[in-house]
Amino acid sequence: MKNILKAWLRKNELTPDPNDMTAVVSPMGKINKSGLIDAIIEEGIELKRETVEDVVTRYNRVAARFAARGWNVDTGLVYLRAVITGLFHGKKYDPAKNSVYISATQGVEIRRELGDTEIEILGEMPDVMHIYQVINLQTKIADGTLTRGRNAEVEGTYLKVTGNDPSVGVYLESIDGATPYKLDADLIIVNNPGKLLLLIPVEWQPGVYRLKVVTQFTGANKLLHTPRQVVFGQDLTLI
Repeated sequence: MKNILKAWLRKNELTPDPNDMTAVVSPMGKINKSGLIDAIIEEGIELKRETVEDVVTRYNRVAARFAARGWNVDTGLVYLRAVITGLFHGKKYDPAKNSVYISATQGVEIRRELGDTEIEILGEMPDVMHIYQVINLQTKIADGTLTRGRNAEVEGTYLKVTGNDPSVGVYLESIDGATPYKLDADLIIVNNPGKLLLLIPVEWQPGVYRLKVVTQFTGANKLLHTPRQVVFGQDLTLI
């Protein structure tokens, strides 16, 4: 069965040509490990759910362990590779300056599914706030990480941070409910409707966060009376 990938078209803010458009995937929602296991069960596998869950959990744990030990891991779905970030002084590892993350690139199973995918264009995207991706400029990829003391690029629409309401700003909200971090205005290096360039403070604590942008921007010569906000659909790991 063909995969159908639904997408909206939006004007390319980087060019003056009104007919220059880019495609943005229309999210279908989130699915976690439990949901994926449900889908496996629905395919008719002759194993108990507990067995499938145990195998998947062990497989993930072992793959992560080998990657964390320096192996290049081919899971079939993705290729995993450990990367060490930061500069070294005195020939010693410094947790305040150095960190490790796992780079993941698409494997043969993903390439096979993409080869059987068709794109369905839904039309031109409505004028709403949206975050398409967040790029860690240390790694130059949207790998779900943010690096303290380095820049991150946020791409989307209607993101320009402007307005006099106290809530206006860029936030990292911890998924454990801790007090969110709010980025100082002078750390928003580029502040455009289609792109924000952020400098992530080095003193923020590592963890898993959700990125939120609050603004009164409208695209016209006026501000919204009530700020609007958008939360990025992917959790981000601060390292």
